[in-house]
Formats: sequence, structure tokens, C-alpha cells
Amino acid sequence: MNSHFLDRRYRILKVLKDGEKAKTYLVEDVNLPAKEFVVKQLYFSTSNAQNLTILHRLLASKVTTLEQLAQENDQIQKQIAYFEENEEFYLVQEFIGGNPLTDEILPGQPLREDQVISLLSEILEILIVVHSRGVIHQDIKPENIIRRDSDKKLVLVDFNSINEVRSNSHHLEYTPIEQVNGNLKYNSDIYALGIVAIAALLGLSTNEISHLRNQKHRFTNEIIWQNKNLKINKKLIIIINKMVRFDYRKRYQYATEVLDDLKKLTSLEDNQQNRHSKKLLLVMTGIAGCLTLGIVGWFLQLQKSENNPQQKLYQEGLNKYDAANYEGAIQDFSQLIKLEPKNALAYNKRGDAYYRLGDYEQAQADSSQAILLNPQDANAYYDRGFALYELRKYKEAIADYTQAIKFNSQDAYAYYGRGLARVQIKDNKGALGDFTKAIAIKPEYREAYLQRGILRRRLKLRQAAMQDFDKIIKIDPSDARAFYQRGLTQVINKQKYAALKDYSDAININPKYIEAYLNRGDIYSDLGNKIEAAEDYNTIIKLDPKFVSAYIHRGIHRFSFGDYKGAIQDYTEALKLDPNDAAAYNNRGNAYLELGNRKAANQDYSQAIAIDANNALAYYNRGVIRAKQKNKQGAIADFRKAAKLFQQQGEKDSYQDTQREIAILQNKSGAGNITRPKSGGREKKGSREY
Repeated sequence: MNSHFLDRRYRILKVLKDGEKAKTYLVEDVNLPAKEFVVKQLYFSTSNAQNLTILHRLLASKVTTLEQLAQENDQIQKQIAYFEENEEFYLVQEFIGGNPLTDEILPGQPLREDQVISLLSEILEILIVVHSRGVIHQDIKPENIIRRDSDKKLVLVDFNSINEVRSNSHHLEYTPIEQVNGNLKYNSDIYALGIVAIAALLGLSTNEISHLRNQKHRFTNEIIWQNKNLKINKKLIIIINKMVRFDYRKRYQYATEVLDDLKKLTSLEDNQQNRHSKKLLLVMTGIAGCLTLGIVGWFLQLQKSENNPQQKLYQEGLNKYDAANYEGAIQDFSQLIKLEPKNALAYNKRGDAYYRLGDYEQAQADSSQAILLNPQDANAYYDRGFALYELRKYKEAIADYTQAIKFNSQDAYAYYGRGLARVQIKDNKGALGDFTKAIAIKPEYREAYLQRGILRRRLKLRQAAMQDFDKIIKIDPSDARAFYQRGLTQVINKQKYAALKDYSDAININPKYIEAYLNRGDIYSDLGNKIEAAEDYNTIIKLDPKFVSAYIHRGIHRFSFGDYKGAIQDYTEALKLDPNDAAAYNNRGNAYLELGNRKAANQDYSQAIAIDANNALAYYNRGVIRAKQKNKQGAIADFRKAAKLFQQQGEKDSYQDTQREIAILQNKSGAGNITRPKSGGREKKGSREY
């Protein structure tokens, strides 16, 4: 083994790991004596030469990105080089001398609170750099965090953004649900790090973490990990709970937010004794000589509130809400409401908890009661607005957002919510104004830019839409949605190659972005890149075998180069998943007709019409068949119906084509000049973000 070389320069010292997806060697570079590296031999799931070429190109791109990233922070493992040998792909990485955190996080041996806070803070500092460059690690776990021998610093290794190119495997113990489903987020890394913190605080093995993740709240799906014997700061528990929220939208969004809260926590702990002494001195001084300032009254009121069961219930409800125990919070707030039926704040917070559980009717009712008790409560109007929006009562939601804005004219979120509701009732001018106002108040409000960009594109304000998507990318270069939406706009502007790049960027950020694959596949198909298009459609079906549009688009792609049988198979599969898809029937009819099966084609066109009486294409195509069958009157009837629908839909070219067909049939007895059937074209994706 010691005499074996890789790439004629890396002498293998030993095999470090031989896994299902890769084989890892410790090597020595003969050009740099005594310099050790790690070489990974990557295994791919395909042996197709063309597919491998695409995978290798993607992998090379990702390695280059990580090389640049490691230059910015020495706590990120360096990617040294990559090479191919005997049709195998090898990755050369920096060898980190040290021990993984698996040597520190041992079963039954919990780490101290201060050790865990230090661990979290150090990794978060690294993630801030990683995320700021548009990279998501995707595989944070103890074995991928090395404590370097030379300086005892933690180093982040084995980025799964490389592994994603070759497999969809995940270590589910540390992986959040959105990553499993292909909806990767920055805070997917935050979730994984939170699980590492839990393992450290409790002293858990990997198997014990798997068992722990199954102990979830039956309504919220939140992990139940803390126990009565755990003696740590409650604020640290709240921070970790927010790191590992099941719903990524309720989680910390950025590593900077977690780090800020940890810094506040450590600052509070450092000064707790000092602050306590100052408080006591202030109170005693006030009692002795400053009665006119009302400190005695304040002190007595403080004692009263501490012994007040209502105050205690409210605080317990808040704590449970912050810990994502919404059902428990509702119980506490309900008990408080029984004791204090006019406590507007209790109704408000209980409504929030109901909203989190998806009970929008009850959320609306509680917000309404809060407003009844306190008509000046802007937050209650704001909360009820979102409950009404979820109930599709858009006009009522707009009225509530407006009232919230009346009480707080600088509430960017209220303007944003009202903008969303106005879009639903097609008040586009009002919605644009609201999104713009939200941005004016909060200049880096990405969601407001996104929705305004989508609306501007819909209103054909394409340059302005591009500016909005550009702004999001400037604020956050790893927002895949912005690249995807900009790609949609590039297509409308007939900039196919620019769109191709945007879709590819979106996919590089989120390797499971189905809509980006679909639209990129369509462009590849239009450009005649047969293999690349097929690869994108196949990837979608692999990610989600029930995604109907992937079969329809692949069917259109196959039809375009004459694979009519393959197209029929795809349309048939789509119809199994959605028997009411008129476009699939119409397109399958076209494929049957190309194979000379007029009977099957006619049946499919008729079925498309039965499902959608306004399907102009199906009428046109059935007219083509009837003309070929010399059913002149039937053909003219179908063409006239198609012409009327094309005219109503603003399809001028199709309308003129249909009028020509009618003229031919009326002036000639034959059907020799009848054109080919019309394809439905690609199913156009709207501007809605998924």
C-alpha cells in the first residue's frame, strides 16, 4: 500500500475511511516532503460518461468556491486540489492534525454550560463567514468539527455541498426536515449546530440523538430534550430551542443572531452578581432617603407582582411560547383569562399561540377580543390581519393592517402584510405602494423586495423587477429565490443564457430546487442541449417522483426530438398522478397522432375538452384530425371554437392560423393543406415562489 501513488505525486500512507460514498486516504506529497494531506476518492451513482462530465464540472465549481472560502478563514478546511485518474475523481484536502468533537462529546459525560457556549460561539463565528459567501455546510456534526492540535481552535471540515453533487445522503441525526425535503436554508446549519449543543449538554451518542429526535411534541413537532435534572441557564435553553425549531421560519435566520444572543447571555452572567448588588443598594437608598421618587411604592409593587399568581401564569405562558410549547402556553393563558377576563394581553398572546398551531379561526377570535378590550392595541390588529389573510378574508385583513399602521406608521411588517393582501384582490397599485413603504422603513427587507419584484414583473415593469432581485442578491448572495425569480424575468426578456446562469446559481445554492431544475431544463431543451435537459428533468423526478410537471416537460422534450413513444410514457405517467390534467391529454394526443394512431389522438383531444371546455389547443388539434378524416363540418366547428377562444385569450398568431384553416376547408374539398397539430408548449411557471 505504501508504494502506491495517486496522480503520480500523492503517496498513500494509510486508508482513513472506506465508506459507501467515498474512500479517504492519508497521503504524503512527494513534491513537499513530510507534508501530509487527505485525499478522497469520490464514488458517483452514475456510470454514464456524459452525466459524469456534468457532475465533474459541478464538483469542480464547488471546490473552487470552497478554496476561496478557506483563504478568508483559517478555521475552514482548505481544498488543495482535485484530479481525475482512471475515470475516478479525487479531492485533495488539508490534513487537520487534531481530534474531532466526538472525542469531547462522550456518552454519559455532559459538558459544562460554559464549554458548550464557547463551542457554539466559535463555530458560529465560522458559519458567519461561510454563509456570507453563499455556502451552506449541510453536514455539521461532531465528527466534522476538529480541535486543531497546534492552537486548540475548532476547524470545520467536510462540507456536504461537495457530497450533494454525488448523492442525496444525509446524517439524519443532525439534519432538519427542510434539508431532507430539498428546501435547504442557511439556518439548516444552525439547526444541526443546535443538535450538537444538545448532545454536548446531555452527553449523548449518535444513536441516543436519533432516539431523542423521535421524542417530539405531537402538535408542534418540536424536540423535547430538557429535563428537570438539567441545571443550566433557562436563557441558554431558549436559545437552543430557537436553533432547533422544526419550522425553519421560526428558527434563528442567521448565525449572527444566535451569536448576539449568546454574547448577551454571557454578558448577563458575568455581571449578574454586580447588578444584583447595585439593585439592592438602589432600593435601600431609595427607602432611606428618596421617598419622593416613589421607590418604596415600586419595591412593594415588585414584591406584590412576584407573589401574584396571575403574573406568574403570564410569565409561564410566555416561557412556554418561547420554547415552542404552544399548547402549554394556551393552557396557561386560558387559565389567566379565567382569573382576569379583561386581560387583553393574555388574549393577544393566546391568539399568537393558536396562530402558530394553524388554528386561524381561534387566533382571529382572540385578537378580536384583545381589540375589544384595548382598541388602541396595534399589535392585536396586526395579528388579526395575518389570521384573516390565512382565512382568505383579504379585505378584512387589509382593514386591520391599515388600523395597525394608523397606530404605528413605522411598522414595515404591517405594510408588507397589507401589500400581500392587496395582491390577492388585484389592487396592484396599492400593493406596490405598500411594499415600497416597507422597504423605505426597512431598507434590507428581502421579502418586500421579492414580492415587489414579482409584482413588477407581472405588471411588465421588467427592468424595475430586475433591480429588486439584484438588490436581494446584493443583500444576501445566497438567496436562491432571488436568482430563480431573476431567471424567470430573464426568460421573459429573451435572455436565455443569462437565465440559464441564474437558474444554475439557484441550484448551486439549493441543490434540490425543483422549480429551478424545471426551468433550466426547458431552456436547455430550447437550445437543443438534449442531454443536459434530460438530466435536469430526471433529477426532478428523482427528488420528487410525484411532481407532475416534470413528466409533462420531459414528455415535451422527448416529443421535440422525435421520441414519441417516450413522450407518451411521460404523459401517461403524469395522468396517473393527475387524471384531470387537460394539457397532458392534449400533448399525448399530439404524440399519438405522430405515430399515426388517429383514434387514440382523437380520444385524448376530446378528453382534454371534457376536462377544460376552454382548451383552445385541444379544439384546434381535434379539428386537424377531423379534417384528415374528411369530416369537414366537424373540423370547421372545432376550428371556429378554437378561433373564438384564441381571440379571447389574446393569442393573435394562433387565431390567424385557425382562420386560415377554416378558409382552406370552406374553399377546398380536401384537407391536403391542413397543418400539423399545435403543441401546448411548455407549461409556463408563474412568478409564485415555492
